[in-house]
Amino acid sequence: MAPKDTEARDSLTGEDDSSPASFIRDLLSGDTQERLSVPRLKPPRLPFGQEFAAPSANNVDHEPTFKRAADSIVEALVEVGVDTFFGIPGGPVSSIFDAILKCPRARLIESRHETGAAFAAAGYYRASGRVPCVVVTAGPGATNVVTGVVSAHLEQVPMLIICGDVAWAAEGGRLLQNSGPEGIDIEAMLRGVTRATVRVAQAKSASAHALAAFRAAAAPEHPGPALLVVPIHRASAEAEPPRVVSSPPRLAATRLDPALVEHVCRRLANAERPLLVFGAGARHHARALARLADVLDVPFVTTPRAKGVVSERHPRSLRHGGLAASMWARKYTARGVDVAVVLGTDLDDCAVGPTPYVRPGGELIHIDLDARVFNRNLETRLGIVADIGDFVDAMLETVTRLGLRNGEIGTEIKALHRESAFDVQDFESDAATIITPYRALADLERAAGRGARFVTDIGEHMLFALHYLTMDSDQFLINLGLGSMGSGICSAVGLALGEPERTVVCVCGDGGMQMAGMEVLVASAERLKVVFAVFNDARYNMVYHGYRQLYGRAEPWETGFIDFAGWAHALSIPSARINHPGEISAGLLDALTQNGPAVLDIRIDRKLQLAGGGRNEALQRMSSLGAPSRLRSEA
Repeated sequence: MAPKDTEARDSLTGEDDSSPASFIRDLLSGDTQERLSVPRLKPPRLPFGQEFAAPSANNVDHEPTFKRAADSIVEALVEVGVDTFFGIPGGPVSSIFDAILKCPRARLIESRHETGAAFAAAGYYRASGRVPCVVVTAGPGATNVVTGVVSAHLEQVPMLIICGDVAWAAEGGRLLQNSGPEGIDIEAMLRGVTRATVRVAQAKSASAHALAAFRAAAAPEHPGPALLVVPIHRASAEAEPPRVVSSPPRLAATRLDPALVEHVCRRLANAERPLLVFGAGARHHARALARLADVLDVPFVTTPRAKGVVSERHPRSLRHGGLAASMWARKYTARGVDVAVVLGTDLDDCAVGPTPYVRPGGELIHIDLDARVFNRNLETRLGIVADIGDFVDAMLETVTRLGLRNGEIGTEIKALHRESAFDVQDFESDAATIITPYRALADLERAAGRGARFVTDIGEHMLFALHYLTMDSDQFLINLGLGSMGSGICSAVGLALGEPERTVVCVCGDGGMQMAGMEVLVASAERLKVVFAVFNDARYNMVYHGYRQLYGRAEPWETGFIDFAGWAHALSIPSARINHPGEISAGLLDALTQNGPAVLDIRIDRKLQLAGGGRNEALQRMSSLGAPSRLRSEA
């Protein structure tokens, strides 16, 4: 090859996610279906499964006479409702990106990191209810997405991951970014955290394989991520897809024993101190859950991941238990619960925390589709494998028909509600010179209004957000299944994409913004009304306080104060520096978010810590490190 040709080829290989050598050779020789400078006409779109009209003679000079497998994949997914694709382009997956760009009903959201794309996709699903697709290239694209896929697995968020690959099977040699069994083996890497791993072996069956992966991801009994691997030579090859008619996945009807349902209802109605516990798995049944608590006249608590599933303003709400639990939940459970009915949670350490939902010797009835969650951190007296919605509906019908009602605990709940639910009672009016985390949250909640969504990232600010924000139904999001820093920042983008008419407030820390902050550019490109409220404490504050608590000495864990307002300005994103109480107002947020996102650099008092209910206390309860002590402000 001439030196000039060598330079041209090398100039295409400068990025980590660049095309492998074989793909570049194909590109330079014209053997791929890449979008080059030659204009192309889109093939006529007909309903999926029907034959496509042959191109006219006028199209022959510009458009190939065949459909690529990549086109059939995207069109098949759009037909079943997958119309929003998140990801970062790269050579081995370029045909899929080209097909997305050519499809008039598909929307491409270009992320800044593959795991950020997966977290954004999870937020989009939460806001819209539509299954998203994340598209990544081979090699580093595949490995970068792993954390987001694991989180989706633990949160049971359905999404399809399309991963490109090089043509290793056809060539038989060693190729850069080989993601098959002779390379990094992405299927083996993700098999334990996906509902299915499907590799396209033939171009003609690519669309059918895509639908199979979609159905696995969207299966109602166990939704989650599914992986579709599409080698570039398969994606770019001619494919006449079969006619595939795909009906939406449906959960088989649960056969419930009426006597069992009645037993559960009577136990709650006759209990001395009953409790309903709602987990994130019950999220889609909020209205029925609220009605059940009303009819039975029984208090309820949510886990942290389910905060606000039923409004925390409900007269029978004890707000949330577990990590950063409300004072109402702590006081009620401390007095001893004799019958607790738990719906849709695995009761991990963060879900239980300082609020044991049943007293020793009490009766815990646990209802979930996954029997593996029974009898783990709390002893299960009765485990029932059933769909949450079906069981709640059956309970509601039973208590209404039989007139079952507890009627004994309402007076105590009313008395409890006359006390403060918060560790600091008058936090909304705190006038400290340096703004406190709880006053910042109060100001944000007032300024954003009742219709706003809140999402919190992972860190010390998360504990304050869980404890002090008062959330209505489906207003709050936290990715606590894995607890990955940066997850909330990316999910805020997806939430706003799913419901662009609602303001989204992302409560995050300076550490998380250092990890995932460039995703604000996605919000800017899409003109999304997202307020990134950075609780800037110049260190990994949860690590700092936890280390001091666990080991009795302080380590700095300093990162230095970063000027996030100046950083946002450099990205052409409106921003403001917040130092004192009262500086966050509705007028400020409206002014900053006129054309898209905004960044608030909030210099909080970093010495403060939530009293009790932290992650390290939960670890202490489960280890030999000793009994937890009450957390205090740093001297």
